[in-house]
Order: sequence, then C-alpha cells, then structure tokens
Amino acid sequence: LGFMSFFIKACVEALKRFPVINASVDGGDIVYHGYFDVGIAVASPRGLVVPIVRDADQLSFADLEKQVQAYGEKARDGGLSIEDLTGGTFSITNGGVFGSLLSTPILNPPQSAI
Repeated sequence: LGFMSFFIKACVEALKRFPVINASVDGGDIVYHGYFDVGIAVASPRGLVVPIVRDADQLSFADLEKQVQAYGEKARDGGLSIEDLTGGTFSITNGGVFGSLLSTPILNPPQSAI
C-alpha cells in the first residue's frame, strides 16, 4: 500500500466529522454533499490532473490503492475521460513529490476545499 490510500481515508473521515467542508459552489449557492468523491492529483505528460475516486468512503485501502494506480496509468497514457475528472467534492494534492517544502494548491472549481 502507498500513502495516498491512507490520505484518502483520513480525508473522508475528516469530511464526515466536518460535513460543511464537503461542499461545492453552484452559482451563489453552496451545495452540501452526502457522498465522498475525492479528487487526487496525479502527474500526466501535460501536467497535473485530478481524477475523482468515487464513493471513497466505501472502498478498502487496497481498493483505493488500485484506483489510484489505475488513474496514474490512465493519466500517463492520456486515457482519462471527462467523467474521470469531474464531480469531485474534495481534492488531495501533494506538492512534496516535487521536492518542495511549501506549495500553493489550486482549488478545483466548483469544490470548496483542497
């Protein structure tokens, strides 16, 4: 297992505890979600992309890791679809993979948190 599955599980538990964060912006409205579709930043030949792990709260650590690996392969091969990249309720990014100690994450609209 890699670290990302643990980060996803930790974020899902935090979102359950603080559901106000599991939201998106729709025009002037805030939409609160009862599901946990978590975006994960992965590298592609064109830069970072954020595919969505659907219903992350229902997946085991092993299943999460398989999903992360599958998205990584699809990103490298240019095989991600628009459905893979839309509809997330929260995103996780990891600037440390670039050797940095500090980074500024970019919010993925319409999500309200990263």
